[in-house]
Amino acid sequence: MSEDKYIEPMQRGLHQQGLKALLIVQFATVLPFIEYLPPWLLVAFALVVYWRRRVFRGHLQRPPKWMIISALVTGIGAMLLSGLNRYSLDSAVAFCVLGYLLKSLEVLRRRDGVFQVYLGYFLAGVFLLYRFDPVAGLILVILLFLNTVALQAVTSESHFKWGYSLKQSSILILAAIPVMLAGYLFFPRLPPLWQIPNEQRGAQTGMTDEINPGEIAELARSRDPAFRVSFEGSQPPRDQWYWRGSTMSEFNGRSWKAKSTNSSVGRSSLLPAGVGQIYNYNVIAEKSGREWLYFLDWPTQITGRNIQILADGRGAAREPLNNVFQYHAQSSFKVEWPDQKNMLVENTKLPVNGNEELRQWSLNQRASVRTDKEFVALLLNYIRSEKFYYTLKPPTYPGRHSLSDFWLNGRRGFCSHYASSLGYILRSVDIPTRLVGGYVGGKFNENGNYIQVRQMEAHAWVEVWLNNHWVRIDPTAAVAPSRVQMNLDELFSETQPGELNIFTRMNQFSAINKLSMYWDSIQYQWQILVLNYENDTAIGWFESAFGRFTPLKAAIAVLTLLAIVALILAATSGMLILPRIIPEPFRTLYRVEKKFGERMPQETIRQYFTRLGLSSKNNQEFAKLEGLIEKSLYGQPNNNIHSELKLVGQKLGLSRRYFLSRNNNYR
Repeated sequence: MSEDKYIEPMQRGLHQQGLKALLIVQFATVLPFIEYLPPWLLVAFALVVYWRRRVFRGHLQRPPKWMIISALVTGIGAMLLSGLNRYSLDSAVAFCVLGYLLKSLEVLRRRDGVFQVYLGYFLAGVFLLYRFDPVAGLILVILLFLNTVALQAVTSESHFKWGYSLKQSSILILAAIPVMLAGYLFFPRLPPLWQIPNEQRGAQTGMTDEINPGEIAELARSRDPAFRVSFEGSQPPRDQWYWRGSTMSEFNGRSWKAKSTNSSVGRSSLLPAGVGQIYNYNVIAEKSGREWLYFLDWPTQITGRNIQILADGRGAAREPLNNVFQYHAQSSFKVEWPDQKNMLVENTKLPVNGNEELRQWSLNQRASVRTDKEFVALLLNYIRSEKFYYTLKPPTYPGRHSLSDFWLNGRRGFCSHYASSLGYILRSVDIPTRLVGGYVGGKFNENGNYIQVRQMEAHAWVEVWLNNHWVRIDPTAAVAPSRVQMNLDELFSETQPGELNIFTRMNQFSAINKLSMYWDSIQYQWQILVLNYENDTAIGWFESAFGRFTPLKAAIAVLTLLAIVALILAATSGMLILPRIIPEPFRTLYRVEKKFGERMPQETIRQYFTRLGLSSKNNQEFAKLEGLIEKSLYGQPNNNIHSELKLVGQKLGLSRRYFLSRNNNYR
């Protein structure tokens, strides 16, 4: 008779329950990346589903090599066609996800399934490179939990049970939380061994360094947060919430563009000096894929990591903001500017051709007043008196004469139309002028005591050199005065609700708005917790409780934590059997048996105590004890019985032990 050949556990084939669990978890692991990676990766997953279906039907063979090579070459080609043609975060993650999916074609044994689960764990952590907020933390925990369930499924025998696996996975994840927190609090922040360029597809959001009339109107439809500001002390008046970002001095006849950040000077000497009230504030900017930072008009001091001061008084990060970024600044509404001679020359240049009609109109109007200040006032009065219209859906003004068409004919536009036209008019008469791209307004969140500035608050205005100072001139305030006092959605919900999308209109309901602001405050507190945390904070907590921090104390604390976690795991999983208190009357019966001997098989309580009474001088006590026990078991609950049992036990000299191992037959 031939003996069955022994197969090592990791070489054994996967049962269908394990394959199904792996497929479900694989889909859940890939799903969060769809927002950031090309959607054709779902086609690769469809191929996995097709091949897994063949396996379910008994086709337990690996796919041919030509199929795997073809799928891999096709996937790499699709990556290149999707624009992932250079070394970046997106290309690296897309390649990893592609390998994760195609590896499934070969999963037939436990070893393959375990390797697949480990890849799932790795991708769960990679997701935090794209998003790092409370929602991302929840997604991470769910993915870790699901992959742990899959790990149990692929390593179990055919009798795998979902309920048991879900319970054990929950215990493991909960037990890992204290270790995770300890690692976060006390493990030193080490610099990365290598870095991947974080150039994400479609990651650039918010204000650009170039403004074309009409582009900001599209940005103003987004409710996504741009940044959050918290003031140290008093806040400025609501109508002064102008958040400047890029300063655009170059004009090509249609669009305004900021000078390159390569012209930085690296010091704060070119920032204006505040001579009025100083406002101190902290800014947490969302990732935008751009370098621009935002400040209350006008910044006089900027503090933060990797920040550069540009020649025109702007502040920018040295690298695109691919993560949340925090900095501190001071601003004042009344400032003294350093020497601006070079800036003034640049801010009067115009292209030779284009918008000739508007240029001539400007010269004619300038001749009717004496000073530049009077000319600016004339233009603002012109906007107020003529039939200009402020709208999120302006018509297009194509061609070389777009500004003339808007100002003299169409007169329907958004903030960028008005700012661009006003800038051109002022430069036409040699008044130094530049456009400023940023945001105006914001929503004050009482839950976190900060101002939330959304993308829909995007705005453009002009700065004019008058009386040796840059003066902010906002033509939008002339055509729509309420815009300065109200956010865009609040203004349009009253005047032009049809131009807002349904989600923005829904947010005007009080309950929905409160819920939205509460959720935003949670995200804000999360950002503060992560950005402001340093190891010194945790060491301070440690020393306040245990004295001076030393490596020995740290090692003891870590080992103690691991021991506590291990005990909890052992107790909840059944590996550690803890004694338990015996309830009455079983407690007294147990003590009697420990002193006078155990009951015989099939012997009732009455027979047992009768036998003890015949062989002892305490016949009356045993008879009384028998009655109390039977009354406690079969009669009405009565606390006095427990006291009487205790008294009789003392007369018999019984032990006072109350605990019993789980292996004994007492409940």
